Amino acid sequence: MQVRLDRTTIMNGMRGRPLAAVVALLCAVRGASAQQGTPATPTGQPNAAAPVTVRGLAVRIDTLLDLPSVIERARAASPVIAQAEEGLRVARSQLRVATGAYLPSVSANSAALRSNIVSPSGGGVAGDPAPASADAYSAGLSSSIDLFTGGRRGAERERASADLAAATATDRSQTYAIALVASRAYYEALRGADLLNAAASRVTRAERGLKYAQDRVRAGTATKSDELRARLELTGARQQQLAARDTLQSAAFALGRVVGADVPIGAKAPATLEPAPLALSDSAVVQLAVTSAPAVEAAQAAREAGSATVRASRTLYLPNVRLTGGYNWARESQVIGAVRPGWQLALGTSLPLFNGFVREDAITRAEANAHVARSTALDVQRQVRSDAARLVTALHFAEENVALAEEAVKAAQEDLRVQTERYRAGISTLLDELTSQVALTQAELGRVAARYNYQVTRASLEALVGRTL
Repeated sequence: MQVRLDRTTIMNGMRGRPLAAVVALLCAVRGASAQQGTPATPTGQPNAAAPVTVRGLAVRIDTLLDLPSVIERARAASPVIAQAEEGLRVARSQLRVATGAYLPSVSANSAALRSNIVSPSGGGVAGDPAPASADAYSAGLSSSIDLFTGGRRGAERERASADLAAATATDRSQTYAIALVASRAYYEALRGADLLNAAASRVTRAERGLKYAQDRVRAGTATKSDELRARLELTGARQQQLAARDTLQSAAFALGRVVGADVPIGAKAPATLEPAPLALSDSAVVQLAVTSAPAVEAAQAAREAGSATVRASRTLYLPNVRLTGGYNWARESQVIGAVRPGWQLALGTSLPLFNGFVREDAITRAEANAHVARSTALDVQRQVRSDAARLVTALHFAEENVALAEEAVKAAQEDLRVQTERYRAGISTLLDELTSQVALTQAELGRVAARYNYQVTRASLEALVGRTL
């Protein structure tokens, strides 16, 4: 159903019964908005997100989630977390392989051979013709182990351990990074709801101001200009309300994507949004970030892995000593090439004398990567120290800003109350009341921004440090 009201109808209604006309117009617009926000669902298909009415405006919200639920579902749905967890699993497997290099390798073999090429000796009676064909069967076990590798195995195991530490730090870093993304989306949805409430309050004040202006115009104590200005303020308030509704709807869809839902998700308001003190002092927070932040741990592990790679590449100049042994079970056969039963033990040494400068190239690459890793680790440590100090300072500023914003709202509310009474008594002008209304609206918007700026700054600090503060 569509609601069509032309300008003449609206103005005629305003002249005769202004308050009733405004109420009728609001009801019509809200009814149309609610019907537009509830699309028809085909039979047999799941219902779409049900519209939730916030101060008369339909916003499509499927479910309200609190912050812990948002973070948990975001981690479960994030491909970044899946990639970090799989990287951690691969790093554990690499460490297992590096440890297994200290153990002997064991293999089994078997063979079946049929051939007419046989040995002319050792079988039958002298002078008898050799058989046309013969069969050979064999099975055996063999084992080998490196006795000396010049330190290669130890260096590779150390590198695998460093890679595992880096993967663990990266996994923790990604976990808190996704928590920051989820927190931002959650607080953005909360901010959208608060903006809509602030816009609705402005509409209510504008409607009340329009009623006062119309009463004074009818009483002859104000001009038509006062009514037009009040109507203009009401129009601006409704435009702000529509913009806030769009902001909330967009934030709900964004939050739904973060938590892995195909429907818009709303944010369930926490018990309080007031600033809370940190568990540690400012200097302790900065020191904690420098020593145990996930980014620092990952960079340090990468540096250790680079140093281990250099040591492993230098072992190519040393010989490799390998012990091999085994035992074969075989059928006695005259077939040439058949495996003979018995055991064997071999000790071998290999040392490449020249391989086209491959060893030199491996060492050069490893040293270059190690140098870059050392520089990166130092730079990451400096960056984390700077970011931690900056976020701690910003958090204190945001906390003070929240307190100032609360004071501004209280002062603006009292100022508007005084100006409204003065205007109703005919002492002040409508311009004074409109100015106070705008000041209150700006103060409410500032309070919303201050609250969520504090929460996002705190979440950013926790993501940097890698723990809840």
